[in-house]
Amino acid sequence: MTTPSEQTYLTRTFEDHRHAWTRTHRVRTRAVLGEAALLTVLVVATLVWSATDAGWALAYVVVWTAGLLLFIPLHSLLNLGIRGLYDRRRSSLDEHQQEARERSHTAVGAPVTLLSMVAWAAGIGLVAWTGHVELALCLAFLLWFASCLLPSWHLAWTLPDEEDAEADEALPA
Repeated sequence: MTTPSEQTYLTRTFEDHRHAWTRTHRVRTRAVLGEAALLTVLVVATLVWSATDAGWALAYVVVWTAGLLLFIPLHSLLNLGIRGLYDRRRSSLDEHQQEARERSHTAVGAPVTLLSMVAWAAGIGLVAWTGHVELALCLAFLLWFASCLLPSWHLAWTLPDEEDAEADEALPA
């Protein structure tokens, strides 16, 4: 199988110079903090709702929907900042990008596994504690979702600004 000679639309979007402002450490870390805060608010809302007798209610559905809708632009911003390294095929990445993606994935392997197990345990525990199956599923999903985001968060947090990387490459050895 051969790789196409032209870039895909997705690759062209992530490589577009118009999105260079998203590739600064400041923007990427703010996107990570925003996503983490949003997921934390949704987890707390789920726990608070499950502690009431109301259970699954319209107000919770509104909070859940609003939170996930707010997540979309935040993650789009983060994705542009890391050039979509977790959304693109390996063949569309250069060696440096492949290495950065693999390094972040390896670095958070244990926390991802732990958070995935916590998601299962939290869902089961919430059902046992409150009997609210729907809210337990929401809680387990949010924690599992956070575990899936950890590699992207790590990459966004540890990736140097591109100007710094270009300056390091220009230095004589």
